[in-house]
Amino acid sequence: MAVLILYATKSGATEQCAKVLSEELPQSKICNIEIEKPSLEAFDSIILGAGVRDEKIYKAIRDFIKKNKDELLNKKMGYYICNEKPKTTEELIEKNFPDDLKKAAICIESFGGYNAYKAPKEGTDQLKGIYVDKIREFSNNFK
Repeated sequence: MAVLILYATKSGATEQCAKVLSEELPQSKICNIEIEKPSLEAFDSIILGAGVRDEKIYKAIRDFIKKNKDELLNKKMGYYICNEKPKTTEELIEKNFPDDLKKAAICIESFGGYNAYKAPKEGTDQLKGIYVDKIREFSNNFK
């Protein structure tokens, strides 16, 4: 089963989560939507990840969802966000994902994150503020 992990990030948390997911899902391909636009036909399952700023997921993922909504509804889907404020997760999910995609999703989760202005410096723990256990639970739905 081919899994595409497609993400957009500013501070790097979403990319770090994609890397952990790919370790958990060895048959997966990671793709930064701002660098590469993959063909969805080659994948059975798609996981979309996005950072959050000002209560919105990044524009590149919002645009991707709008453009590919019908095709996404025909795939095994999961969505994750990286937000540093866990108390707002439900509200962010409600506000940022169309109802039909939420209903069709295998899972939607927040993996935590960090303040963009306080992102870990290179050489330090890049997973600080990331809920690795939630990533592992999420990945089990795609195995």
